Amino acid sequence: MLIKNMATQRRKFTDEEKLQILRQAGIKGISNILRQNSISYSVFSRWRQHFSEQGVDPIGEKTEQRLLLEENIRLKKIIANLALSLEMKDEELKRVSGLAEGRT
Repeated sequence: MLIKNMATQRRKFTDEEKLQILRQAGIKGISNILRQNSISYSVFSRWRQHFSEQGVDPIGEKTEQRLLLEENIRLKKIIANLALSLEMKDEELKRVSGLAEGRT
């Protein structure tokens, strides 16, 4: 009986490949990218920590910042629409009250 060597060779990723994987994870989702590249979450976390210590932000705050900006824009639109609606109602009330005063 022959026993095959089950050990697999360890892949080495360049810094550019690591950054690309980290960026893709921010876009497509961490689980999907880890599965596609056959990488464990611990390796992914180690890479992310390594690059954040160097001042490079491939994922994380950049994505979070973009989401916060989008939410901020959405909330500003909601507030603007509500303010416009209130202004229109005030004008309508003034018009109606002006007509009512003119009748009495």
